[in-house]
Amino acid sequence: MRTICIDYDGLLFKACCAVEDRGILVKHTSGLELEFKNRTEFYGHWKKKNGGWLALNKEYNLEDFEIEDTRVVEPLENALALLKRQIIAIKDVLEADVYYGYYSGQGNFRKDICTLLPYKGNRKDNVLPLHLQDARDYLFKHHNGKPSKDVEPDDLVTTDMFTAIKSKADFIGVVFEKDYLGCDGNWYYPDTGEIINVSGFGRLHRTEKGVKGEGRLWKYFQCCFADSSDNYYANCFSEVSNGEVTVYNTLKDCKNDKEAFECMKLHFQKLYPKAITISNWKGDLFEIDWLYVMQEMFNMAHLQRWKDDRIDVKIVFNKLGVSLE
Repeated sequence: MRTICIDYDGLLFKACCAVEDRGILVKHTSGLELEFKNRTEFYGHWKKKNGGWLALNKEYNLEDFEIEDTRVVEPLENALALLKRQIIAIKDVLEADVYYGYYSGQGNFRKDICTLLPYKGNRKDNVLPLHLQDARDYLFKHHNGKPSKDVEPDDLVTTDMFTAIKSKADFIGVVFEKDYLGCDGNWYYPDTGEIINVSGFGRLHRTEKGVKGEGRLWKYFQCCFADSSDNYYANCFSEVSNGEVTVYNTLKDCKNDKEAFECMKLHFQKLYPKAITISNWKGDLFEIDWLYVMQEMFNMAHLQRWKDDRIDVKIVFNKLGVSLE
């Protein structure tokens, strides 16, 4: 009997956003009003805010504009119909006997334990789809949807996958994010139609679209580099540049976990050659060093295999026989 577990967040946002025509209306203190597709088109990168239309019209300052989100939304029934079609299509393609899934609920431990940058803090300006909560309720009532609590849906999917692997069950995770490729399992990506089997240490490889990978080595790559969508960066308080090619070259020849942790130690020591005192986004002052940052990256990147599963990097260094000096 084949069971599939769906990361419903991916389907929810696809369906709910598909029935919305979004934009922004910007109003200048002079009375000028302009419409844009999004904030990026208006002012560029969300953090730097020095691109887009504003960069071409330097006589205007961002502080003098009021930004209003606009949208035209189709009826809820259209979003639910699209959501149902997506689920049925996935179920049929995978020939599943049983299906269920998880969607975002209340709480997220990563937001509670992050200390360097706010986890997913770069999404604070994002406007959620209007029909999102109603669509979640629909999944709960009709498609075995379950809300997460204090974790992310990703953690629940990977936990179920870990259990299925141990019991040798016919189990496939239906997912949309690259993070899953750092975890053992059979992962189906609807956008490409691929089923990717991940097992063991893994590998990295370069493509025209950047560095890709799977297995634990892919997780190590994410920890040493960054995840801009989740707002964590290994060099967030370092003066050393940290491009993905640099990280790839650091890890690409590693053949096992010991070699990888030896290389990761050297990498983080280059980023943070000495302890420094920082002020984080909360205004807290405290001291960090290379090991502190490495631990935080693992806290953000690691997806759970069981409840409260965490990786303590000091313990791993010790088990592998890698010195912290």
